[in-house]
Amino acid sequence: MTQQEFEARTGKPVTPEEYERIEAMYMAAGDMDKDLFCAEYKRFGSSALVEEYYQQITGLNGMLEARNKELADARQERMNLAEFLLGKAAAYNDTDFHRAAVELVGRKAATLYKIKNGFPLWEEDVKYLEEMLAD
Repeated sequence: MTQQEFEARTGKPVTPEEYERIEAMYMAAGDMDKDLFCAEYKRFGSSALVEEYYQQITGLNGMLEARNKELADARQERMNLAEFLLGKAAAYNDTDFHRAAVELVGRKAATLYKIKNGFPLWEEDVKYLEEMLAD
């Protein structure tokens, strides 16, 4: 829904900043029909309860975004370490390095990294690929 659609449905002009908040609420409402949302907003939109709910949701969204970034950073750190270990495993033919890398990122990611970087595939990598391609 656009700001113009909202204003036409509610008969209430809003600033771009106000509409940004309204749009966030509309998106959080899921599959709610535009007309129903606007009718409900006309009835309850300026209530203290709705404002408090919006503030709580905004805070939670901020916390979720921060946590998602932390998780993405941790995944990238694990991948960086796994890539280092796979390089050492290939250079020294060391199964311990290889096993540690697989434990960090999983067999699929480790095998894909080896293929993309031209590392030799070990027997267990070939077996994994055969199983995946057999389906």
